[in-house]
Amino acid sequence: MTDRPVLITGAGPTGLVLAIWLARLGIPLRIIDRKDGPAPFSRALGVHARTLELYRQLGFADAIVEYGVQVRGVNLWVGGRRAARVPFDTLGTGLTPYPFILDFAQDEHERFLVDRLSAMGVEVEWQTTLVGFEQHVGGVRATLRHADATEEHMDVAYLAGCDGVHSTVRARLGADFAGGTYSRLFCVADVDATGDAVNDEIHVGLDDVELLAVFAMRGTGRIRLVCTIHDEQAPSPAALTFDHVSRRVIEGMGLTVQHVHWFSTYRVHH
Repeated sequence: MTDRPVLITGAGPTGLVLAIWLARLGIPLRIIDRKDGPAPFSRALGVHARTLELYRQLGFADAIVEYGVQVRGVNLWVGGRRAARVPFDTLGTGLTPYPFILDFAQDEHERFLVDRLSAMGVEVEWQTTLVGFEQHVGGVRATLRHADATEEHMDVAYLAGCDGVHSTVRARLGADFAGGTYSRLFCVADVDATGDAVNDEIHVGLDDVELLAVFAMRGTGRIRLVCTIHDEQAPSPAALTFDHVSRRVIEGMGLTVQHVHWFSTYRVHH
């Protein structure tokens, strides 16, 4: 056993949960992130049964379920009408205590985990970047850069790279991020809306050209919209706004959007 800490780089859900586990076991650690705080926007939503089972071992699964929205079915829409519904709440019955998908926005999720970790005496070191590391017998020597541009060298027992798709750890190790990117552009928006599809379930509009998916979020009338963008608009995604989203596909599901809280675009990786 060594008294050198584990260094976790990346304070998203993965890094935070690892930090909570290590703190629970009494293992010294530091957790850093280049950002200045938890995610400012909702980003990812879904929390699956296996994650909740893991949280159950840590003692806070029920709190997470209370904060989120239990999604118990998916509805398929064709030609402006609901054509089918697939229930989710019986799929895992007898297999898990959580036979549903939970929608819990990543920004709230991260703040919850940050608070749990803080209660255990460990604070996330925000605006701190891993700039390099060298592995040696018995551990790793890491170089950190703080917000004031000062650098710190530290010896750690292990370095855990939880720093996402643009991971410094993976890049320095020469580990490839295998796969590719589909050309079709998608958009995501968190909105306040009214309509039959605002009912704490998932709704998917199946159209020959356009796709729209609706996901439940916490808050009265709050939903997540995911849809495709026309190919002719795709070359300049940075200039796109919610006004570029097809009203035909939204109105075809009977939705009236009252306010847009967040809008972004992305491409799907495989």
